[in-house]
Amino acid sequence: MRITNQIMQQTAKRTGIPLQQNSLLDILNKSSSSNSLLPSVGKSSGLGSTNAFLEKLNDKSSKQLKDAAQSLSDYASNLAEDKEGSLFAKAEASKDTSELVAQIKGMAEAYNKTLKYLNGSDSALNKFYQQELNSYLTDHADALKKVGVTKKNGGGISIDEEVLKAADIESLKAAFGGASGFSEKVSYVSGRVAENARVSSAGVLGGYDSGGKDFWNYFTSNMYDFWG
Repeated sequence: MRITNQIMQQTAKRTGIPLQQNSLLDILNKSSSSNSLLPSVGKSSGLGSTNAFLEKLNDKSSKQLKDAAQSLSDYASNLAEDKEGSLFAKAEASKDTSELVAQIKGMAEAYNKTLKYLNGSDSALNKFYQQELNSYLTDHADALKKVGVTKKNGGGISIDEEVLKAADIESLKAAFGGASGFSEKVSYVSGRVAENARVSSAGVLGGYDSGGKDFWNYFTSNMYDFWG
């Protein structure tokens, strides 16, 4: 079944999360007829040694993506917390932002690693995740810039450490706290990236194509888990 714009728009409206102009639909429909040679070659030619090599390579890249994305999700989740004992609550009590700065720097490093591994993937779903993570940097650019965090030209985070260390707690909270929405969205999407990397690590040569056509079936069957 070809997914239509109407289906995707209805889903976005129902969940309250807007799709980007270059949507998941566009990416999947454009790639649904391409990048499917690898599985068919492995199945039809019986090149067991080639399959074994590619499976090992895929497992390594999937693990790198999973680890980076899970790290990003953890950093972002910690920053998004606003309850007693949270990073921001402790910083407000102590007037010391050093722990917040360390968490933000760790998040930036994990953000860039995650985008790097997503960029190295030919999965349509991963391209969508990459697009979403980059879009959050654009959407929250003003608040992030005030604390020395900007989006690189090619995507990813650049930090001016002097500006970050000099930022007051309120500015840091406006950029990364739970009310800003930035860290919460990053934590959720990167968590999905990590989970999908874990699930797909055994799937590329076992029935999925690298364009993500069969993964779309997994995605739609768990749509409410993805959209929140």
